[in-house]
Amino acid sequence: MFAAFGQFASTSQFYLYGRNHCTKTGWEKASKAYPKPDILEKGRESDVDLSGKVFMLTGANSGIGKEIASFLAIKKATVYMVCRSAERGNAAREEIVRDSSNDNVHLLLGDCSLERDVRRLWSEFESHQKQAYPDKPITLDGLICNAGALLNEKTVTDEGVEITFAGHLLFGTYLLGTLAMPTLQATPSSRLIVVSSGGMYNSKFPKWEIATSTGTAKYDGQFAYVYAKRGQVLLCEEWAKQFGDSVKVVSCHPGWVGTPGVDSAYGENKRYLEPLRNMWEGSEGIVWLCIAPVDQIEGGAYYLDRSPQVKHLAGAFFTEGSYTKNTPDEVQEMMTKLQEWSSGHRPTHEQSMAALTLRQPLQASTSPIELAAFMGDWNVLANIPTTFEVGATNCIEKYVLDENRPNTVKVEFESSSGSTTRAGVEKFSTSHMKMRGNVKNSPTNTFWGIDPKMLGIAFPLGMSYLILDCADDYSYTMVGVPDRSYLWIMIRSTPSEFKEVCVKVTQAYPELMQESAEGKEENVTSSTQKNGGSYAAVVAAGAGAIPPSPEEEVMSASALTSAASATDSSSAPAVASDVPTASVPSVVADSAEPSAASANADTCLAPPSDAVSELDMDGRAQALKREAEIKILRKALSKAAELGYDTSKILRCPWRNELPTGK
Repeated sequence: MFAAFGQFASTSQFYLYGRNHCTKTGWEKASKAYPKPDILEKGRESDVDLSGKVFMLTGANSGIGKEIASFLAIKKATVYMVCRSAERGNAAREEIVRDSSNDNVHLLLGDCSLERDVRRLWSEFESHQKQAYPDKPITLDGLICNAGALLNEKTVTDEGVEITFAGHLLFGTYLLGTLAMPTLQATPSSRLIVVSSGGMYNSKFPKWEIATSTGTAKYDGQFAYVYAKRGQVLLCEEWAKQFGDSVKVVSCHPGWVGTPGVDSAYGENKRYLEPLRNMWEGSEGIVWLCIAPVDQIEGGAYYLDRSPQVKHLAGAFFTEGSYTKNTPDEVQEMMTKLQEWSSGHRPTHEQSMAALTLRQPLQASTSPIELAAFMGDWNVLANIPTTFEVGATNCIEKYVLDENRPNTVKVEFESSSGSTTRAGVEKFSTSHMKMRGNVKNSPTNTFWGIDPKMLGIAFPLGMSYLILDCADDYSYTMVGVPDRSYLWIMIRSTPSEFKEVCVKVTQAYPELMQESAEGKEENVTSSTQKNGGSYAAVVAAGAGAIPPSPEEEVMSASALTSAASATDSSSAPAVASDVPTASVPSVVADSAEPSAASANADTCLAPPSDAVSELDMDGRAQALKREAEIKILRKALSKAAELGYDTSKILRCPWRNELPTGK
């Protein structure tokens, strides 16, 4: 609720704020209040002399970048235009040189979304300065970071970085600013000006994987731009603290300007931003930051029309609120990550493209399943739960073929929820949710559309239900949804008892995070194949992990099987309990005739001093179950990660062998 209000407040109030301040009308109102005398009162014709000053400007071949470069050149500054396109860059430079009669306008070709280009163009700037002025130190009076684009479709550079984040923040601002900072510090009254956007009002800087589009969230080009712009504002704040008065570092907003970028990003919707500013009205405030005395500039501030502006609009009645504010720790993490990624310590292009593939909607398994064999009860061992499942105990999915409808499954979800009476007695109640499953990809049978039922009527919502993995003997399965928001890891046998709720599966089974005694984790696929492929067989094979006691050597097959729950799934199809006896210790193998061990079972389980107590047996049974579950979960977690799931969200589903009724 709080997040929803914060998002609504920040977005709606920025628009209203923008209507008042960012339009042409807003500039006209602000410019009338400029202090007099005004060094830019005559606009481009103002009496300003920048002879001997050196400026570098990215994104300089069009829009406000070109307007600023043109003004600086007219006022006799040395200007380095950073442009991506040689054709457009040369055309813009020739026009500016012609209009300004200033030959000290130079073109640096480079893509600000690429690390190699930014490093190369800075090296070319230094080389050119040394050649042009061999008897003078390299100087830079102003760096204006203006390059960047807003793309609706995700694009990853060949260096493995999403292009909006790379161009606006990582390389186009952070890396270039870092390379330029020593020269800026050595130049008196220098300034670093970052052209941000009012779009930053819509959000705080998010988690790194969201800002970089390397997580599982769906890509949103508008918000990728918003995150990068908020990051620029935070970066300028941090640099202002770090470098103080040695370099004035500020961020700014040009207002809503009729540029080619706005036309491309908003199309017909730009009418909501009208009346738009012209190029000079959008550039004038940034030009002022380039030429104003440094003692009139507030380091770390966010400027519009020569005045520092509020940086947050997420509270009630245009107050700042907290929704768009980052904590100091979050800002420090951003700074650390920017340093790491700009230094090459980031995913490769191949890794980024693989991650991009994983962010596509999840698809069902292409390995066919036999629908009849898949029917029966499935006990949820672990999950990324739905709202209905959070805190629920003993979750069971029940499937029955609908005899009257082809490729239709009757689905019932059963779960129990607990409460405590006034007398402090714990009790549980069981609920049932019925649905209808429609198989969409027969004969593969792994993609279902789920229609919830209410009062016996199925509502045709067709929610996608994807079978992602299934053991050959139908003793284990994993089910998910296309956007990876939910996941169910299910088994036929009764899970080991686990009473805690909302516990990550890796916390419930610390062994999943550890290597085996041999120095490597065992692949459960091969384990299940070696042990007959079934959950029951894995339980049996797991006995090898616990040294058998003398009493266990004579334990009956039925006693051990019952204790380990290897054959307790009465609702599972016959194939699920067929375990090749060759892969199971002989004491577990089924036998039509009572064995000597079976005949002596009562004696074995009796209470003589050297016998195993019932409590010990239960403990060993739970240990065997747990060992089997670990092997199943190793496979499931590996598969889930392979499919792009965030496995840290997978919880152990609570299970109780007995549910108190409170009576």
